[in-house]
Amino acid sequence: MNPSDEHEPPQTGTEESLLLDEIQRMYSAVDPVPATLVERLQFALDLESHEIEVLRPYEEVGLAAGVRGGEEARTITFDSDDLTIMISVSAQNTQTVRLDGWLAPPSDHVVELRTSEGPITVRADAQGRFVLDAVPLGLAQLVVRQALDDPRESRILAVTPSIVL
Repeated sequence: MNPSDEHEPPQTGTEESLLLDEIQRMYSAVDPVPATLVERLQFALDLESHEIEVLRPYEEVGLAAGVRGGEEARTITFDSDDLTIMISVSAQNTQTVRLDGWLAPPSDHVVELRTSEGPITVRADAQGRFVLDAVPLGLAQLVVRQALDDPRESRILAVTPSIVL
């Protein structure tokens, strides 16, 4: 075998080609590649820093908030050794949701929600509370940064896994 042959696909006969085509059709039918796989991978890899902590999803609870006319809310908690983020996601209409969030320990960090339509940035108050209003449905990810006067010097403190809103 030549070194140049290492990257060449092996030659197959007609029977092997038919068998490989049949195997490909079977896997496509039984276990297809998710339609959003490439988008999710690109979204997850699109962070500017590699020295960040990714928080673990700790809890996800669906609640029926009957007090507000039957609206449904979803509470998600992300946890690490240094930071906990809890968000409540409530539907506003068929296109958007509202995120009410809290950081623990409380601090006035910058909270960025990365969405497929672009980032939405807010600053948590001294009690760690933040609100993101009119968030589009779809894939999203929270990024928490230090709140510094010069945002370019602000380092990422934590990142959540991608979630679907």
